[in-house]
Amino acid sequence: MDALYRKLVYGLAVACLVLAVSATWVMAQTQGFAAGSFNFEPRFGIFGTTNQRVNSIYTYGGALNYYVFDNVAVEVEGMGVYVDQNKRFETATGIGSKASPASGIAGNFNARWHFVATSQATLFAGAGFGGLWCDTQVPYNGFENNLTENGELGATYSLTQQLSLKGAVKYWHIGQFNKQGVNAFGGTFGLNVSF
Repeated sequence: MDALYRKLVYGLAVACLVLAVSATWVMAQTQGFAAGSFNFEPRFGIFGTTNQRVNSIYTYGGALNYYVFDNVAVEVEGMGVYVDQNKRFETATGIGSKASPASGIAGNFNARWHFVATSQATLFAGAGFGGLWCDTQVPYNGFENNLTENGELGATYSLTQQLSLKGAVKYWHIGQFNKQGVNAFGGTFGLNVSF
């Protein structure tokens, strides 16, 4: 599972770098996303973690963005979440482990700034906060309901006037800043549909 996760994260990172390089090739600054416009983005994400109890996190869902200024957006994000985690316990022969996956929903309020915007591509940075509500504790020694924070760096690439691909490398923190919390690193991929 770790090998598959690493390949997917490397693939997302390479895709973001390719989009970033293509954005720098076009030096004429144009408006990527105009103030007052909306876009909807179906997206999915894959994350690995630094917590030994949580192997990987998968997200799927969507986001609605509103551009309050040119290239500056506020976003409402809703996701389904699957957490592949293990429950560890003491046994007569040492420490045992068994699968204890969690499923749930997450919501975030984010802000995003497209700091490089060309006619074909943009580079952006974003951050936000929200919550995660699961059917079991995440991690298993944590809580079912958690506060979350996130930060991302990514790029968009225009396919048509209304459609663009978006990829981002993302940090997602779940819960407390100790062993009862999770630091997740991965990426998201989506398709922006502008209105």
